[in-house]
Amino acid sequence: MPKILQFSITLVLTCFLCHVLHASPLKTLSLDFTRELTENDKTEHIAGILHYDARTTRVVVEVTAPLKQIMVVKDKVLEIYYPVEKQAFRFISEGRIPLPFVESIVQSTQAEHGLVAIGYSLQKHDIVDEVLYSYWSPPKKAKDQLGTIILGMQDDRLISAEIKNPKGHIIARSHYQNHSKVGMNYVPMKVTSRTYGAKSEVLQYEHIVYSNPQVNVSTPNHILNFAIPESVEVKEIKW
Repeated sequence: MPKILQFSITLVLTCFLCHVLHASPLKTLSLDFTRELTENDKTEHIAGILHYDARTTRVVVEVTAPLKQIMVVKDKVLEIYYPVEKQAFRFISEGRIPLPFVESIVQSTQAEHGLVAIGYSLQKHDIVDEVLYSYWSPPKKAKDQLGTIILGMQDDRLISAEIKNPKGHIIARSHYQNHSKVGMNYVPMKVTSRTYGAKSEVLQYEHIVYSNPQVNVSTPNHILNFAIPESVEVKEIKW
């Protein structure tokens, strides 16, 4: 099923997912989202609901269109379940598995945007046109695979991120807009991202809009504890 592999590959294009919580009362967060992804001159539209458990750093994504799909991400494992087809896949990665289209939400709720927790160190600060830019160096043991990350902050809001490869070439840029106060954090409700090839050509364009944030709802969110039914055979794939 090529759609599964194609969609899964897009989930690992960004090099980090944060995992240390910011000191805030955020426990759970749910948001509606629409996502437009353009790659190889083809555009896909996806809609659904994102669920995030801050305590366990567990992300569950309910895709409602164009097909029903449930994705669960925890540490190095990504599970994808198709409830209509009764098909399931489990992807096991050597490193943590990020979801590019939800990472801005997770980052916004965590101290230092999670970079310190995964080994990055602050190199320097710079202020340009009232925007505070921070430059982050990758851990020494990963400098052959990872490059510098540059974050732009304005009025306590993350407004931009730039990722470079070890040679200093830009491989991804993201812009964050329409921030909403969620708990003690400002969460961007609109995210646009581009990834670049060796000749600076745009390989992928992504546009996400979030809405209807639900924080620490009193009613138990059963989807956060979703598990693939035991009756369904799971195809396991290692990356």
